[in-house]
Amino acid sequence: MLIDSHTHLLRLKASPEEAVHEAAEAGVGAVVNIGMNIEDSREGMRLASAMPNVYSVAGIHPHNADDHSSESLEALAEMASSGGGIVALGEVGLDYYRNHSPADAQKSLFEDVVSLANDVRLPIVVHTREAFDDTMDVLQCARVPVVLHCFEGGEREIEEARERDYFIGLTGNVTYKNSRTAEALHLINPDRLMVETDAPYLSPEPLRGKPNFPKNVVHTASFIAGKLGMEEGDFATLTTRNTRNFYRLPLEV
Repeated sequence: MLIDSHTHLLRLKASPEEAVHEAAEAGVGAVVNIGMNIEDSREGMRLASAMPNVYSVAGIHPHNADDHSSESLEALAEMASSGGGIVALGEVGLDYYRNHSPADAQKSLFEDVVSLANDVRLPIVVHTREAFDDTMDVLQCARVPVVLHCFEGGEREIEEARERDYFIGLTGNVTYKNSRTAEALHLINPDRLMVETDAPYLSPEPLRGKPNFPKNVVHTASFIAGKLGMEEGDFATLTTRNTRNFYRLPLEV
């Protein structure tokens, strides 16, 4: 069994029910839905409570940092403490590639959510794009498990993540030609490795350019297992165990 450790069920070109059913048929036994703002984080809670083997994360994406306020932070805190199935906070972080929100607004949001995660003792799902050093600076304050989602770093970034015992989430972009990460996979701590789709974005080869779905995590997993010289079944067991441990999911592996 595989787990899609990071997907956006509310943004797919299919219903969440259909996407989860197709994923299960492909061998993806659980899905972690990720929030991008307060509204879809709340809807993600509803999905997690209504659908078996669907778990949800509440957060505000750095693209939406301009919407951050004391009220939005209170809303995240309420979701985190509601008992509604929230397993982490995120995604949150820094994105200097798109810069849809000013850098200072992104940092303010990021720092606030890291502080909240420490208070409520939930893991953090981190988005970082062309902002690795600033991201790591903010995360110095984190006292909870961290996953660097959609990781695209090379040897230096992997070593820094390894020194801090961070998890690394690998998405379809690791299968692309000239991926720096693909050439340094052997440096990642196996016990900190997870696979994800980030669907509907970043479809892996051979589906690049098409809308992504949770079921497609099997292609990314197969690629990485091959690069590491592992049997696909062993790799699935490894990453499923890691994802269960990070999110503290009630799953047997």
